[in-house]
Amino acid sequence: MRVDLPEQTPSEQDHDNPPAQRSLDLVSDVKVTLDIRLGSTEMTIKDLMALQNGAVVKLDRHIGESIDVQLNQRTIARAEIVAIDEQFGIRITEILADR
Repeated sequence: MRVDLPEQTPSEQDHDNPPAQRSLDLVSDVKVTLDIRLGSTEMTIKDLMALQNGAVVKLDRHIGESIDVQLNQRTIARAEIVAIDEQFGIRITEILADR
């Protein structure tokens, strides 16, 4: 069975945006969770309950070591911490291949 569809001419917007960009436009408003993982530690509930203002918690990462960038709980990149004016930010240093 053959179906003949009317010939379509691309709109002006379609001409300016390649097909891949138009596909991404369909999901561009979808919200995702982006987490920056500085490190972790294990401690007892007793030690956790004893934490007070000013307490320092030692993490499993070292100064200068890259941090994980997670999208919806999946690590997608590595980054380094940077200071931007009086706020912290990150600089992506590596995009991880699909795992």
